[in-house]
Amino acid sequence: MNKSEKFWDKRSKEYDRQEEKYEQDYNKVIENTKKFLNINDIALDYGCGTGIVTNKIADNVKEIHGIDISSKMIVVAKRKAEERNIQNITYLQSTIFDDRYKKESFNVILAFNILHLLEDTQKVMQRINELLKPGGLFISATACMGEKKTFIGILLFLLNKLRIIPYTKFLKFSELEGLIANGNFQIIKTEDLHDTPPNYFVVAKKQ
Repeated sequence: MNKSEKFWDKRSKEYDRQEEKYEQDYNKVIENTKKFLNINDIALDYGCGTGIVTNKIADNVKEIHGIDISSKMIVVAKRKAEERNIQNITYLQSTIFDDRYKKESFNVILAFNILHLLEDTQKVMQRINELLKPGGLFISATACMGEKKTFIGILLFLLNKLRIIPYTKFLKFSELEGLIANGNFQIIKTEDLHDTPPNYFVVAKKQ
């Protein structure tokens, strides 16, 4: 078990409660995302956490797979799906590089609040492009703490330097757009969702 997995396992029990303060932002992400979904879509939610978004959009797609490195996050997500009797979700502790996911398997891939936590973002973007069908959509929301100085950003920067929290990138909007575009995507929608810390919603189409 690596450091990141341990960190998110520890947060799993209280994660939903802590994220309640961002409920409005999550609702906006869900509302925006639904506009780009089709009932015949097969989707992948990469870094699904406790299924906060996954469970809310399941009715809008044919099938959705939720993956996360934290086994305990997946346990919570599964329980919530079972309580809601959601039948078209498959939750799995895994990574985007799982060999069980084949080339051009998905119509849509989601990545909410995870891109800034990746050391190998460009490699991940290439993998996402590979897994999407031609013309498939990549939908993300990403903390861009390099966009401006905030108390939260400064605190996280210090915690990151001290290695108390997992690796974190302090991206600017333009840097995030560059990472996505360099993954062979055409950006078709952007929206600044939150001011502190800045959070950027992006929809991009596989080229």
